[in-house]
Amino acid sequence: MKNIFEYFWLKKKEPELDEFTVSVAESVTAGALSNSLCAEPGASKYFKGGIIAYSINSKKEILGVDIKYAEKNNFANPFTTFEMAKSVANMFNSRIGMATTGYSLPTSRDENLEKGECLLDIKVPYAFICLYDSKTGDQIINKVVFKYDNTKSDIINKATMQAKVGLEGRRIYMEFKNSKLEVKETKIGYEKNDV
Repeated sequence: MKNIFEYFWLKKKEPELDEFTVSVAESVTAGALSNSLCAEPGASKYFKGGIIAYSINSKKEILGVDIKYAEKNNFANPFTTFEMAKSVANMFNSRIGMATTGYSLPTSRDENLEKGECLLDIKVPYAFICLYDSKTGDQIINKVVFKYDNTKSDIINKATMQAKVGLEGRRIYMEFKNSKLEVKETKIGYEKNDV
């Protein structure tokens, strides 16, 4: 299976196949993942919507993220990213929920126990990408590390990181979808070489 459009062509012939609709909750990528998933014509067949929850308050109010846990664990952590992916899948009633958290630039702050704030000392920008399958409960969480280029401005570094993480998220989605589809196709009689 080369791309999602072949899947939808096949879907018309085999109605028992599950749709791999996707919705996205983004923080660090600020829309770059949604953009990369919608880059091809016809994306409305599988992309149900997205939310940019950049602030911790929007993560709490819109996505129901446990902000006490997030704050104590550096905001950008696998569990918070999973919570966001699961929540957005439920909100949009999509099979796949994806989420991103992370830091696009080096940053630091002191610990403040009175405010419940953890120490931040991010020297190497990174992001977590979570893909959650609401049908099976499967989840994939990848950490992407970004090399900061001191010769470029923060704006260029941030935009580059966001785009690269967005593209990596799209790759994860396509790989997951295609691996699941190959299993489905085997069940309905297709040989791997026939696809």
